[in-house]
Amino acid sequence: GREVAPCYGAVLAFERPGGGGHVGFAVGYDAANFFVLGGNQSNAVTIARIAKSRLLASRYPATYPNPRQPLPLMSAAGTIITTNEA
Repeated sequence: GREVAPCYGAVLAFERPGGGGHVGFAVGYDAANFFVLGGNQSNAVTIARIAKSRLLASRYPATYPNPRQPLPLMSAAGTIITTNEA
């Protein structure tokens, strides 16, 4: 894919403390976190908040038109903040 600013549907790659990483689909943001839809977050398909400071890359398929939908600002109520998505 190609590098893009974080936008709705982009694949976000994050560093994980202690090594390794995590990827998920961007669905929103708040002041300090991205809201990420992932298939193995707390052993389930969930939306979790991941610190913006952990972001390594934001990618979008090169074969798809330019993304047009910005990330929506979301409420953090009821959404976990994750530090290790395993």
